[in-house]
Amino acid sequence: MRPIKRALPALLSAAVLFSTATPVFAAEAAAPSEKEEVVYITLAADGAVKNAYVVNSFSGGQITDYGDYASVKMLNTQDPIQQNGDAVTFSTTAQKAYYQGELADAQIPWNISLRYFLDGVEYSADQIAGKSGALEIRFQITKNAACPGTFYEDYALQASFTLDTAQCRNISAPDATIANVGGDKQLTYTVLPGEGIDTTITADVTDFSMDAAAINGIHLNLAVEIDDTQLKDKVSELIDAVEQLDDGAVELSDGSGDLLDGTTDLKDGASSLQSGISELDEGVATLQTGMSTVQQGLDSLQGQSAALVDGSAQVKNALTTIQTAVHSVSISADELAQLTQASGQIKQAISALSDGAAALQANLGYAQYKALMAQNGLDLDLLKEGNTQAIAALGQQIAALQATLDQIAGIPGMEDQAAQLQAQIDQLQQVVTLLEGNNAAIGGTESYLNGIAAQLPALTQGLSALQTQYETFDTAIAQLVDTLGGMLGDLSALSAGVDQLVEQYGTLDTGIVAYTDGVAQIVAGYSQVMEGVASLAEGSKELAAGSDELYAGTVELYDGVVSLCDGAQEMADGTGEFRQETADMDAQIDEEIDDLLDSIGGSMEDPVSFVSEKNTNVTSVQFVLQTEAIETEEPDGPAAAEEADLSFWQKLMQLFGV
Repeated sequence: MRPIKRALPALLSAAVLFSTATPVFAAEAAAPSEKEEVVYITLAADGAVKNAYVVNSFSGGQITDYGDYASVKMLNTQDPIQQNGDAVTFSTTAQKAYYQGELADAQIPWNISLRYFLDGVEYSADQIAGKSGALEIRFQITKNAACPGTFYEDYALQASFTLDTAQCRNISAPDATIANVGGDKQLTYTVLPGEGIDTTITADVTDFSMDAAAINGIHLNLAVEIDDTQLKDKVSELIDAVEQLDDGAVELSDGSGDLLDGTTDLKDGASSLQSGISELDEGVATLQTGMSTVQQGLDSLQGQSAALVDGSAQVKNALTTIQTAVHSVSISADELAQLTQASGQIKQAISALSDGAAALQANLGYAQYKALMAQNGLDLDLLKEGNTQAIAALGQQIAALQATLDQIAGIPGMEDQAAQLQAQIDQLQQVVTLLEGNNAAIGGTESYLNGIAAQLPALTQGLSALQTQYETFDTAIAQLVDTLGGMLGDLSALSAGVDQLVEQYGTLDTGIVAYTDGVAQIVAGYSQVMEGVASLAEGSKELAAGSDELYAGTVELYDGVVSLCDGAQEMADGTGEFRQETADMDAQIDEEIDDLLDSIGGSMEDPVSFVSEKNTNVTSVQFVLQTEAIETEEPDGPAAAEEADLSFWQKLMQLFGV
């Protein structure tokens, strides 16, 4: 529990009203020479001090008082009063005695300033009286450093202005309490000890005039017990929250450091992947060129197939002709020579086909394809292995990025980083898809080439057997021609031999046709391989472009994570400092509340005399200040009636404004 000022304006108003209205009726003092002081100060309309006097009140008896007065006089008794330097003495039997002391050169605790403006132009109080327009009154109270003592710090003020609503409209006083008093508006300002005021009153005025402003000052001591436990609990909760914030900021900083390490690895991996994919693209281009060369060889081989088929048909026709001729009894030497020449051509064509098939078998196959790619700087096995490793590594990167994304997804202010992470995950997934497609294309090429290569041995073996058989056949033809040449008459044996030769050559011709059909199928299948290689080349270029984009994205992500890491560290430093600064906030709040209460209540010590420090037995000191009124000049008229004689109490009540 601590004292604090509650309902301050209302209590202060009540205290000031009592202090100004009934200063002479204060309770009787318990000891002689104990006194009360009321300081009356008359101010000019601009706030400057014109004159000041002090009314001192005592219980009856032998009185001694001190003050630097220009003159003194008794107010309610006829007792003689003596002034010797700053000592004032008198003796009275009255129950309460009052004397007034005029202050020669009073320094009051406050500098009071009142400035008057009409339509933006400043006027003195005399000049502004009776004018109309937009009025602005600038009211300011500051500390008067020339006044000794702590009155400015210990005394509260209440200032009251009264404006006639018949002359003033649209009254605005933001810092005042406004009340209706008959046809007037009363503006009341409460100025706490040590605070001062700087405020403005505005109104639209006609024939402006204003009653005197009253300012009253009292020693403020308003204490009410309140429970500040709830406030302290809230402060403790705040301190706990700051500690949690600091712990979270440290965790975020550590996490951002781990994220930076992972992003660095990702950037390095993306750079390596970019280089590997670039080499792959160059190798695929080389492969496409080599496959085009093989395509040209197959096209040339297929071009010879027609000649082989035509030559075989000619041999078959020649044998048929010979057979017919033999059966027709006669065979000429020219026909035998033609048969020998045709057989030699067939033998040469079969030899060429056998050599071409052997060369094709030696050069067509996945192993030869790998060797060709290796000669051009691309190891397909290492490529597949690298693709597989890259797919695994990218999978780990995707999992790590996804974990990081899950960590920061709910953190406010991290939406941009989360979007970048999601974009990087999508790009990495596309790269994985392209790498898997690349491996699939390599595997498909291997399967297709191995399938074709598996058929070539049978073809080369058949051609080799055909070549061997035809060499035997050609030898037989040569022997036959020789025999026929020497035995043209032995037509019966010749006819049988020719019939056998025609039958055997029919089988050979069927094999030649089958061979050329096989070559045509190989050429057609190889065209499909070429189309696949073309698609592979196009996909490789897309993969290279994607790897470039991936690397650029990882660089951007890295830069963003670096910024995040720096920001998280800065935040951790700030929250650490905040935590350190708020560690003893509860004690600071407690101290600030004490200071606030002291500033509101002023000093709680006994009041001191305003007129002399020798007066050590003062029960109260009050200040009553009043400005001059702003009045228009009255026309000359009959002299006012002489003031009727007043009794002492009427004079005293009039003195105090009652």
